Order: sequence, then C-alpha cells, then structure tokens
Amino acid sequence: SNVVYLVSLSSERPAWSTLSWIEIVSSRRRYFHPAGVDGWPKEPPNYLGFRYAGRLQSIHHVESWKVTTDVHKEIPELNPGIWEPHFLYVLGPPITPPKVVKTGKVYPSGRVWAMLDLLLTCDTISDARDQTDARCGERK
Repeated sequence: SNVVYLVSLSSERPAWSTLSWIEIVSSRRRYFHPAGVDGWPKEPPNYLGFRYAGRLQSIHHVESWKVTTDVHKEIPELNPGIWEPHFLYVLGPPITPPKVVKTGKVYPSGRVWAMLDLLLTCDTISDARDQTDARCGERK
C-alpha cells in the first residue's frame, strides 16, 4: 500500500528518554507506538510520515518492524523497563517533500492516513487526507 500513517512529533524529551521524539526519528531512524490500542494501527503501515513545526517534515518507508515490550533494546537512550506491546519500526531514508506541505485542518496531535502521491502534491496534509478518503472511503 502507498498509504502513509502520519503522526505529530514533539521536540520535547519525555521523562524516560534522553532523546526527543524528533531525535528518535531523525537520528535513530526508529519510531514506536502502542500495538493496536487507543486508535493506533492494528497492522504496521508500509510508510510513516512525520509532522512538526506546522508542516510535513518527512516520509519513511518502513524497512522492518517488530512487536516488543522492551523498546530500550533498540533505542538505548530510552530508560529500560517493560512496556505494553509496541510496534517498533526501523525506518528507511527520509523522503522530503519537494515543497512546504502545511498541516492544514488536522488536530495538533491528530494522526491521519494519506496517500503518498497526494502528500507530495497537495498543499496541506488535511487536503491529502480528504482526497485519500474520497478515493478510498474513510479509513476506520
């Protein structure tokens, strides 16, 4: 699938990490989230997109993934401990949009799905999301 799961990243460092969310993606090329709970995907997507500072920053192909309860093994800067099951992704090189793609009408911490081609051609993430929904029907 060429559908991208887009999330918002924070520049703040969580109490359990010496890296910010942006640094986890940009310097470690990793990302993780709860596995299939609270609106998070139940199956890993092929692409992950990241937004912050009011715009789309990068899209990454998911090179590999696994379910883990110990993210510290893959990202040592995170405190060790047992977590609920999380998808842990290894990300490919960033695909950087050729133009500024603003967030548009997306809730600040909102997570959305949008087709890769639309993210690279639309002016906003919300336009790409809406056109994806029109093409495919709203994702549940």
